[in-house]
Amino acid sequence: MPIRFMKSKIIAGLLAFSALQGCQKVSNIGKDNDTVILTPHTVIASTDEGWLVKTNDGRTFNSMFPPDGYAASMVSAAGPNVIMLKSRIFYSDNNGKNFNPSTYLDFNPKPWRYWVFDCPAHKRTYMASKIGNGVAYSEDGGITWKEDKKWQANTSPNVMITSFAQLLNNAVFAFNDDYNVLYRRDNVDDNWNAVVVEGVFPSASAYFLTSNNTDLFIVDYNGFGGAWYSLNEGVNWTKFGVGSLPTAGTEKFVGAASGASGTLAVATENDVYFASTSTSFVKANTGLDIGTKISGITAKYNVYKDGNRVNFLYIATSKGVYRSDDNGFSWDKVSFNEYNTAYTAIY
Repeated sequence: MPIRFMKSKIIAGLLAFSALQGCQKVSNIGKDNDTVILTPHTVIASTDEGWLVKTNDGRTFNSMFPPDGYAASMVSAAGPNVIMLKSRIFYSDNNGKNFNPSTYLDFNPKPWRYWVFDCPAHKRTYMASKIGNGVAYSEDGGITWKEDKKWQANTSPNVMITSFAQLLNNAVFAFNDDYNVLYRRDNVDDNWNAVVVEGVFPSASAYFLTSNNTDLFIVDYNGFGGAWYSLNEGVNWTKFGVGSLPTAGTEKFVGAASGASGTLAVATENDVYFASTSTSFVKANTGLDIGTKISGITAKYNVYKDGNRVNFLYIATSKGVYRSDDNGFSWDKVSFNEYNTAYTAIY
């Protein structure tokens, strides 16, 4: 082989090796793990004209279902599908392009969002109902619903579940607001078993259940009983700070959403309130336009490549969608242009 040809091949090989090394240097593999999102969040909101919109980052919105003139009071995921409540439950199995009415008519809607709960770990969507002990479930994305009959022996027929929550360990909890009874299911085939509560527990009122990764919360919809948290899966409960939340006679409650561990944001029609486990609730309207009316609140998170989870809270309001990046203490508007309109429901 001619020497010149050998030299040219050696040089070409060195250049190729150098190029590969260069590619490795700028690769994201193993780097910037705190900015690479493995599991993004999805927010779905409905306007007062029945228009469904979606965002995966709180910055870019897309239309899902065109306005039909009928506002939704509830919107939720149901497995791969989307469900919403208008005059009845409707489901979409094509990402919101069109909706069909569910044949199930025995739902039991509540003023908080948590009466419907999508549970991927169980491959089910749970919903408060008027049948049996108040739990219906769907295994086909909200198309059909069945009564949940798996309860521990001697469960009172008067117990009617009205809200649901789940922890990061996939334990699902169901709460009855008439008797303040909490039930737990660890696996989809298990019975709902009552949680034995120790120590102080609030007396019966219109409490509803919510959660974050590790903690459970109950919030008095009437305001008088305030909000309580449990750090050990419902066994012991402690009240947030002292005093009551605003009463329903002053402000209409729209729900609660947990932020980071030990913090809770509660929304009423006119205000958002924030507390940590060591403080009382304070008004947290920083960033909201004056006169904003709130219709719903929801908690979301991203999972990053390094395993970190970052929490976001969203509220649906008369002046658009707002997001909080500090667990509910302050808010920034994230809907603009044609999406800057009045909203009635959010998931």
